[in-house]
Amino acid sequence: MAASRFKSEMFTADKFVESAGTVLFRLSTREICILHLIQRDEYVLPKGRRNLGESRQATAIRETTEETGVPCYLLPVDLVSRVCPAIETEDVPDEPRLFKGACEPIALQQRRIGDGEVKLIWWFVAAVNEREPLGRHEEHNFEVEFYSYDEVLRKLTFEDDRELVNRAIHLVNATHHCD
Repeated sequence: MAASRFKSEMFTADKFVESAGTVLFRLSTREICILHLIQRDEYVLPKGRRNLGESRQATAIRETTEETGVPCYLLPVDLVSRVCPAIETEDVPDEPRLFKGACEPIALQQRRIGDGEVKLIWWFVAAVNEREPLGRHEEHNFEVEFYSYDEVLRKLTFEDDRELVNRAIHLVNATHHCD
């Protein structure tokens, strides 16, 4: 048997966790929602684990709403991605292409969480549904806070989160002409 020419790793279902989260924009005020984890004094983005049979998109919205109490929806953005077009021709090359108004992940993050274990986090862009009343977040060990784009980039604890938010800001500004 031949080995793949590509470097790869395999994780069986008992060795990976799949999560989804969002960069949550309040478009009317040009702010982003982050969570302040009080005990660790860390600022992070809303995310959580996917349930059995749940889509990644549904997980991102459910977890964001549960953690923040903020009703939201996936925000379509113009995105360069390697996904296949919805209507395929016979031969679709595996290459990046621009999709207008996509509600697809803007990033996939991999975290090593233990020996031979990994956490995969699918990140989406979302917007506050400003026509609905705010709810209450279900957690009590963190605070839900909104900050300007610049302030969020200063507050976020982790570099990966800052890079992700920077990318999301660029996509939202380019798609929705918010410059």
